[in-house]
Amino acid sequence: MALSLSGVETEESKASKPKKQRGQVALFLRDVGIALLLVVLVLVAMFAYTGLWPPIVVVESNSMMHGTDNLSHIGTIDTGDLVLVRKVTKPSDISTFVDGLSSGHRTYGDFGDVVIYWKGGSHVGTPIIHRALIYLQANPDGTSYSSASLRTAPTSEWAVTNPSDSWDHLTSTLIIKNISFDRISVSIDIGGLIQGGTLSSGFITKGDHNQLTDQVYWGPTPIDISWIVGKARGEIPWFGLLKLWSTHTLGSPAPSNSKTDMWIALGLIVVSPLAIDFGLSIREKRIAAARKAELQKKSDAPQEGAPPEEQPKAP
Repeated sequence: MALSLSGVETEESKASKPKKQRGQVALFLRDVGIALLLVVLVLVAMFAYTGLWPPIVVVESNSMMHGTDNLSHIGTIDTGDLVLVRKVTKPSDISTFVDGLSSGHRTYGDFGDVVIYWKGGSHVGTPIIHRALIYLQANPDGTSYSSASLRTAPTSEWAVTNPSDSWDHLTSTLIIKNISFDRISVSIDIGGLIQGGTLSSGFITKGDHNQLTDQVYWGPTPIDISWIVGKARGEIPWFGLLKLWSTHTLGSPAPSNSKTDMWIALGLIVVSPLAIDFGLSIREKRIAAARKAELQKKSDAPQEGAPPEEQPKAP
């Protein structure tokens, strides 16, 4: 019994299925490989830029947020943000708030750099990410501090409680004005630093959302340069919430708009490749259909040099 044409086609289609499946697997593996390569390239580029590994930290609390409504803003450091950290090796690598009063240097919504440091220099717990307000240099006399950045800062933006104090001889309380989004004045107890024992040079730091300096909360010692991991440079908003939720390390309520924006962004990340692939497949089908129509048109046209068709003779 002879096989029908439909039977032959069916057998051929069955034989072609494994090849088609292998082709789909190969395409999938290729796409996965490209994605992994892109991830590696991004990580290498981030490491080259920051000089640190890992080059990113996740912000766990609201201590750097601007505003009192627990809403996140692009350009500030909010709960759940991923922040790039660039390596620093010496105090001059960091521009403080007081430095910014003269130079105009601003990051994350205010003057000066935001630094990431280990509290007390101990690599236990989570690093702190706060703004560097001023660098205090211990004077050789062992009884006073100096700060060269005050020398060029507008005198209207700072004051001391002892009239005999100056930028190069600080012994009393230093007041820095108009700090952060709420433009508060912050007091730095220089006398308390001196009474704490051996004078050490370092940075005075504060969270933008906090009212007091870190030295009030955690002891009257400036932040030594060796404690500092790096300074914040760039951010990826919202996506750190995934890590904080999975590790149960969320230190303060997540901003409601951050959660909304993150889910929207994730949806776009998932949907966009599918939409692009769908659009490309439609385009390829249209191109294939146009080529087929062109070939059909050419095949239907009379070929040049072909003998004319014989006309029927009249009876």
